[in-house]
Amino acid sequence: MKRIIQLALWILILQLISYGMGMITRANLDPWYISLSKSSLTPPGYIFGIVWSILYIILAIVGWQLYQKTKLAEASQLQVVFISQLILNELWTPLFFYLHWPGASLICSIAIALLTSKFLMLAWTRARLLFWLMIPYWIWVIFASYLNFFIWCKNT
Repeated sequence: MKRIIQLALWILILQLISYGMGMITRANLDPWYISLSKSSLTPPGYIFGIVWSILYIILAIVGWQLYQKTKLAEASQLQVVFISQLILNELWTPLFFYLHWPGASLICSIAIALLTSKFLMLAWTRARLLFWLMIPYWIWVIFASYLNFFIWCKNT
């Protein structure tokens, strides 16, 4: 029962963070984001909310699993990489939507993709379940980096 409560707390906390990032995003869509030239591959706005809600659940499960493994030496490097990419993930939204810095947010996005790639390499040999759980997030981060790159190229 304790583990279920811990997992529920991880999910709740990350969903609240996701909600907060969504509030920053919504408050800064019009007129700035609306007026940007965007890739034809940019999904409709509601897709971002759905995708990020699912990805934050996945991130919560991964974080919770890493928290469970705190006594294992092999988990410490995974934990550092995971927390690092998570911090950068939270930094991206204010950089892009609040400060309107597509170049800085692109650098941040690329760093997230690289850290997630590092996480995947480590998880492949140490925690295969975490590897598979992080694949959808990694794919989305790469796609989001492309969208960010397009905006940076076409609007600066």
